[in-house]
Amino acid sequence: MTFGNEYPNSQANPSVSPYFTRYNPFPYSHYYHLFRSESILADLPSDSENTKKELLNGYKNKNVCSGQGIELNTGGKVGGKHGIGLNAGGNLALGSMSMYAGGHMGTPSYGIHAQGNTHLNSSEGLGLIAEAQSFGKYGIAAQAKTQIGGGKEPGFYTGAQVGGEYGLSADADGHLGFSQGAGLQTHLQLGGENGLGAQAKAQFGGGQGAGLGVAGQVGKYNGKLGFNIGGKDKEIKE
Repeated sequence: MTFGNEYPNSQANPSVSPYFTRYNPFPYSHYYHLFRSESILADLPSDSENTKKELLNGYKNKNVCSGQGIELNTGGKVGGKHGIGLNAGGNLALGSMSMYAGGHMGTPSYGIHAQGNTHLNSSEGLGLIAEAQSFGKYGIAAQAKTQIGGGKEPGFYTGAQVGGEYGLSADADGHLGFSQGAGLQTHLQLGGENGLGAQAKAQFGGGQGAGLGVAGQVGKYNGKLGFNIGGKDKEIKE
């Protein structure tokens, strides 16, 4: 194990964790192809001349499909697109189940949006995902993900960002398993790709021995320090 190339420019390369990519606001939203607040509430009847005074809209539907199990979706909104909206639902089929919930207050440009999802099945194991964002593109975003089973070793990821692309971001991910051992990586970045950055990584087992690495970044310049005990690589780089 070596830390020589583990810490290039912090956002130019993906995380060393095999399961989680470098922090990007809402990277897991493909789980919500039917579940994001915007798409769910967009399916509600649009305002017309006869309904402009209506403050409350809601819906509920249930589908029972052969081979696809039971699917339930519910949702509602108060005060139109600038008001408050909630949605929730789930799917139950042979060998799998999933649940989701989401809500928003105000529009994406200035309001608050949150959503969560959990799934359990034989192919993907157990997974939990949560995301939240407030005050638009330059506001605050946070996310968390954990995964157990499904042919993958247990792992987790957390991330947060304040002030958009050139603001402050922080994240951490970890993994635990026989082939990869136990690992943890943390990252902090200020001012975008060419700003100020700091990283730390620890690894134990997984055929790589025990190791620790730290790195710092100022603009395009990087400094690294790491050591490894056991495994194939035994070197210190600075």
